[in-house]
Amino acid sequence: MPEFRYAREELLKAAAERKGLTVAAYLRSIADAALAAEGFPVGEQQYCLVRGGELILTSFKPVKDPDGGVWLPVENVDEPGPFNPATHWRLKPLPLRLDGDRVVRVFPTVPKCQEYA
Repeated sequence: MPEFRYAREELLKAAAERKGLTVAAYLRSIADAALAAEGFPVGEQQYCLVRGGELILTSFKPVKDPDGGVWLPVENVDEPGPFNPATHWRLKPLPLRLDGDRVVRVFPTVPKCQEYA
């Protein structure tokens, strides 16, 4: 495969850091967003193994737990409200939390302004 060079490498790094992602994860998110905008189904469901009320591990392919744990889907939530890329920054996600019978990953959102740039 030919080597990929892109003149905006520093911009990609800055944008990825702003979202709390690696450059590779950021590029995947951009590709997924473009595919979704074209109407293609994208994204895999992530699951978290819960055993005795504790979060054990996450996976995209849950397998039966011999110790009796249960796999719950991870729900991504923007707080304090819905994310709008035109007016908000999405910050690095908070640690996963168990909320009843669901596992939640919270992405804090803040208004776009110089304070958070």
